[in-house]
Amino acid sequence: MYVSYGLGVGLSIAVFLLLYLLGLTKNVLPPFLIITGILILLMPYINALSKVIWANLFFTYRVESNKS
Repeated sequence: MYVSYGLGVGLSIAVFLLLYLLGLTKNVLPPFLIITGILILLMPYINALSKVIWANLFFTYRVESNKS
């Protein structure tokens, strides 16, 4: 949950900066709707990526070789 929040905030900041560079931040509503729409569309990917990051923080992978 914390990781997906961080990814969502990071994505929102990146989209806002892109909109700012394109000059689309003259009004408040269009950037808000664009950022909200992008977050809703990318929600499955953000959640999947956050699960992978969370798992890699707490679980280790041990490679055991089968030497016969």
